[in-house]
Amino acid sequence: MQYALIITQVDSYLSEQNGALFRLNLEDHLGRKVSLLGAADQQVNIQTIRNQLLPIVMLADHIDQLNEESYSIPHSALVSVVPLPSGSISSIIEAGRADEILQSLSLKTC
Repeated sequence: MQYALIITQVDSYLSEQNGALFRLNLEDHLGRKVSLLGAADQQVNIQTIRNQLLPIVMLADHIDQLNEESYSIPHSALVSVVPLPSGSISSIIEAGRADEILQSLSLKTC
């Protein structure tokens, strides 16, 4: 895993191209848009994130930066959730220490 993001919101879940492509639109703690992609035969990443109480710290081994405010994570990426309570993550964000938690994971931050 190389990238860490704090996901704070699920914006929408879309099916595109007649069910061949799925997209879970998320927002991180900095207000940036993150699109988590899935395919008809591979939606494990989407289902993992959809079933979490937010905010979460999400790890991914591949992220495509579309622009300064927008990222995309392909369906082939390895995605996981750091097992931290959402209340603790909320407190860290409110205290302005979100970057500290991301840096403590010794990963690239987005």
